[in-house]
Amino acid sequence: MEIELKLAVEANALELIENAFLPKLEKQDGVYVKRCQKDVFNEYYDTPEQLLGKRKMGLRVRKVEGQFEQTVKTQGQVQGGLHQRPEYNVPLDSGTPDLHKFSVDIWDNDFDVTEVNRSIQKLFTTHFTRTQFDIKLPEGEIELVLDLGEVKTDEDSLPIQEIELELKSGRPRLLFDIADVLRETMPVRVSDVTKAARGYQLLTGKLPEVRYLPQYLALDYKDTTEDGLCKAMECALSHWQYHQALYLQTQNAKALSQVREALLLLMQSVSLYLPVLQSDHLLKLHKKLLTIVQQWSWQEDLRSIHQLRSRKGPFCKRVPKNQQLVNYLLGRREGLILAYEPQKLLNSSLSAEVQLTTSRMLIEKPWRDQTDGADIPVRSHANGWLSQSWQTVMQSLPALNTDSKMTNLKYLALEVALKQSLTNGFLLGDLFTDSRGQFRAPWLDLLQGIEELKAIEFLKNALIECDVDDPLEFKQWVEDKSRSLLEVMERSREVAMQAEVYW
Repeated sequence: MEIELKLAVEANALELIENAFLPKLEKQDGVYVKRCQKDVFNEYYDTPEQLLGKRKMGLRVRKVEGQFEQTVKTQGQVQGGLHQRPEYNVPLDSGTPDLHKFSVDIWDNDFDVTEVNRSIQKLFTTHFTRTQFDIKLPEGEIELVLDLGEVKTDEDSLPIQEIELELKSGRPRLLFDIADVLRETMPVRVSDVTKAARGYQLLTGKLPEVRYLPQYLALDYKDTTEDGLCKAMECALSHWQYHQALYLQTQNAKALSQVREALLLLMQSVSLYLPVLQSDHLLKLHKKLLTIVQQWSWQEDLRSIHQLRSRKGPFCKRVPKNQQLVNYLLGRREGLILAYEPQKLLNSSLSAEVQLTTSRMLIEKPWRDQTDGADIPVRSHANGWLSQSWQTVMQSLPALNTDSKMTNLKYLALEVALKQSLTNGFLLGDLFTDSRGQFRAPWLDLLQGIEELKAIEFLKNALIECDVDDPLEFKQWVEDKSRSLLEVMERSREVAMQAEVYW
């Protein structure tokens, strides 16, 4: 079983490894480093129907210093950037793959080795310079390889700039110890994208697209409290890593909104479980998440701009048709990106530290040393947690049997508590599949309404700074829009407050 951690790096990584990372590492007692460098050429194979890819398998033939080797990697798991996949290697006399040389035990019963072997063809290649550092530590051994090169098809190519840390002996925590030293000495970010995945992307010609979180986090009724936290952290971390890679490749601003969603989910997950899994490590992670979430707060303005510019959203009949306003919004959008430099945020040391810390916790589970609550079924806490956050929301709303109404400002003030309550529902709702029904729908409508209210407030400020045709009439339209939205939200509130809870 191959256990490795992948880190994306900058083009000058070798210089930083030699001048900053190695000197700091070698100051530690009992650390020895052996270095070598080689040219690596890989060809990746599959059938025209991509039968191997559909089974989450990869086949490559590698040439290093005139020697050939074929490798099959079968489906494993990626947990917080830590890759664990079975890997099988067989030497070859030439560069032509032969599946019959592998043990029959690695194939599924319905896998026709002879037919697949007859059909496989070359899909793409990777060619890179590999600088390898064999690091011997008192507790074990780590292989650090820096690969710089490209993945290439007949039509296109993508750069390869990554570090792979592979555990040769010892506990997985050694991977994170080395990764932390790297993070302290050079820009790195955790990556869950393999070279093969980039090759398949080139082959299909499809750029990665924005993904949205599911309706509920997948939970099993038998899951422990520890299981619930780990599944939540893994979901948030995967969402974060996917969209940071998407933005850095495509500059799709919609990906940045999903980065913030992932951060908020991770922070709320830690907040929810911290009182039970009382751990200093979780508390420190929560403090770091408060800082990094604040660094991404400007995303709220970017979301408002996106809503206002959308040709399918609630403002499509007016805002996108006003060229002066559109130009102003585009300028504000570019100004935000220039001011906050999302590329630097995604590659920051704090970002890497939080990801590595979260990933390490998924492996080491440090709360086990400080609490006995890890094995308690999460369902035993779920009712109390959901009730507590729901009551916080209800206490902020006027009773239905009064004439009191919510205002724009009161709804905006409700956002944090409502978001936290709905996130708790996302994290725990899968334990109540028989009863949850449509309880969340009107509350989600209210949250969407609050997003629109924030966009309206942004628009009001924009109209002060931007010249538009017939400004008085436009401002009246905005006021009418605000009033109409508030009326709809009040109806949704009535429905939401009358619904029976499902827990």
